[in-house]
Amino acid sequence: MKKILMGGLTVLLCVAAHSAESRNDNAPGTLPLRDVVLFSSGVGYFGRDGQVSGDGANGVELSFRAEQINDILKSLVVLDPQGQVRPVTYTTKDALGRRLRGAGRSLDGTVSLGALLRQFQGARVRVSSRGGTYEGRIVSVSVETVQLPKSENTVSREILNLMTERGLVAIPLEGATNLQFLDVRLDREFRQNLELLSGGLNDESRSVKINFGPGAPRQVRVGYLQETPVWKTTYRLVLDAAGAPYLQGWGIVENTTDEDWQNVHLSLVSGRPISFIQDLYQPLYVPRPVVAPQVIGSPMPQTYGETLSLSEEEVVAEAAPAADRRAKSQPGARGPSGAPGAFGGEGGGFGGNAQNDMLAEGIARRRDSGLSAGQLADGATALAQGGERGELFEYAIAQPVNLARQQAAMVPIIGKAVEGERLSIFDAQAGERALLGLRLKNTTGLHLAGGPITVFREGIYAGDAQMTNLQPDEERLISYAVDLDLVTGRKQPIFRRETVSFSARNGVLIIRHREFRDIVYTFRNKGRDAKTVLVQQPIEADFTVVEPKAAPEKTAQQYRFKVPVAAGQSVDFKVVSERPVMETLALVDLDLNLLVSYARNAQLTPPLRTALEDLVARRRKITDAQNELARVEREIADIDAEQSRIRQNMDRLDRQSALYKQYVEKLTAQEKRVGELAEQRAKLRDANVEAQKQLRAFVDALTIE
Repeated sequence: MKKILMGGLTVLLCVAAHSAESRNDNAPGTLPLRDVVLFSSGVGYFGRDGQVSGDGANGVELSFRAEQINDILKSLVVLDPQGQVRPVTYTTKDALGRRLRGAGRSLDGTVSLGALLRQFQGARVRVSSRGGTYEGRIVSVSVETVQLPKSENTVSREILNLMTERGLVAIPLEGATNLQFLDVRLDREFRQNLELLSGGLNDESRSVKINFGPGAPRQVRVGYLQETPVWKTTYRLVLDAAGAPYLQGWGIVENTTDEDWQNVHLSLVSGRPISFIQDLYQPLYVPRPVVAPQVIGSPMPQTYGETLSLSEEEVVAEAAPAADRRAKSQPGARGPSGAPGAFGGEGGGFGGNAQNDMLAEGIARRRDSGLSAGQLADGATALAQGGERGELFEYAIAQPVNLARQQAAMVPIIGKAVEGERLSIFDAQAGERALLGLRLKNTTGLHLAGGPITVFREGIYAGDAQMTNLQPDEERLISYAVDLDLVTGRKQPIFRRETVSFSARNGVLIIRHREFRDIVYTFRNKGRDAKTVLVQQPIEADFTVVEPKAAPEKTAQQYRFKVPVAAGQSVDFKVVSERPVMETLALVDLDLNLLVSYARNAQLTPPLRTALEDLVARRRKITDAQNELARVEREIADIDAEQSRIRQNMDRLDRQSALYKQYVEKLTAQEKRVGELAEQRAKLRDANVEAQKQLRAFVDALTIE
């Protein structure tokens, strides 16, 4: 038992260390648990090894919970250096009812004695009852309704009809005290069925027997995967004014198996290998068609199911590839590269990928090597040695571990000084206050699995942080408390625009701008020490930072800017971002006054200015023609209104009067004028249509960059 005291924090660790040489002191025929490898994907690898004798009757029986059998069948690996591995046997999970039906019986727990005996019609039995003992064959079981004495109620009772040497005897089963099958075969069959029933009573435990062939006494190995709790990491980080930050890491493991871990070599593996459950324990049956037998003379057409059996030649052809496959998987077989199985040696095994190599090394790993590390506060020696395993990373605990079933333990896996930069982290989207934090650099040389971090600063608890997985030499920000000495502020963004260029394409005027956004942050340091504020600002797809000039630190989602703030001082920090903005205007429909203003813009290229001035002239000519046409139409309308008034007056006058004659002369002159205006209107309309047509053609052909 080690007691580690650090700034008022007490951590208890119970790890018993035993000599690795004791691993061979086991009785023949037993396979003690030697290795446990816990993966962060929720499975654990369990490695066993032990001696088997050479008498040819070798067998090792392991017990598992029912829900673990599928993982065992999927992952079990057996290694015998003499290549004498025999089939691994276990009790099938076939449905009990199916097995009993195959025996021609149904032992439903709700069936009565009479219903049970009906299934044995014709069997020879001996029955003892209150009336005596009888021997004979079962004829039938009948049901009799009996009136209860002094009551209107009736009850049913079962009567066993038995053919004896003296004739047919009716025996009430309610009075039977003993019944025995006289047929030895039938009695044995009945007892076997009861054994099947009793085998289904214990759904918690299943036995798997590993069989080995004859040979000299030898050491054999077995490994398998089964579901385990995910192992977890937790860290302690000490920050002092003097000295580098110190990181201590612990692995939390739980033994939820039904077996004590005694002198076990424990490894913790980070990474996410794909793991799944497949139901291999339940027997599967292929649905087959039911084919009716042919009836002679039937007028109905007959149909036949497909052939389910093979000819002798087909059987041989099918069996040959299977035999080849079995030969390749026999102990001593080598993989495609000629290398021995993943577990080493010439014995049978599984290999070919990084995870199986990991499992193999879990059995044969070095037992005597340890890794000593620095100490946290009073000191705690890390018990884990780290190493890469393909895509995974392993913490191999240097000392054997004892852990009782349904117990958990904390194991120190890391204890080293690391690099770190103290910061105040401000994220305007996360809140109005900055957080005390640290830019942690993993200089341990080990992979750091993600987990919580308890931070101690200047000898006292400072806060909690959370860290994701961290590779060697990788950096990560952590924050653990609110910075009460830093006052923060952020002004509303200010937008401004600057025109960059003009161009025309297919009748559209394209104006490109640069839109700037100014964001000003204010920081006031009330503390006595200078601070470095790390400002986090979201990355937006259309904006690019142009100020400050130095390229900012960048993550997948955020920019990061460093802002030094002296003690007792205030600092304004401005971030300027820009984005391109494009404006498109249809030249044909553009307001003429706006078009004139664009044509006078100094940023226009000479060809574009000339083209826009020509366009303005064309638009003005069309506008003048439209104004003249409108004037003509108004004059015609005015004359028409005047003529209507004159005609109304003429209806009231004498045709010989001077005024009537004067109206006639005026109407005559107006009609002449209307004719002239109508002719002028027609010409103006034609001219306007032609001018519009020419304008459209001019605009459509206008493409100037």
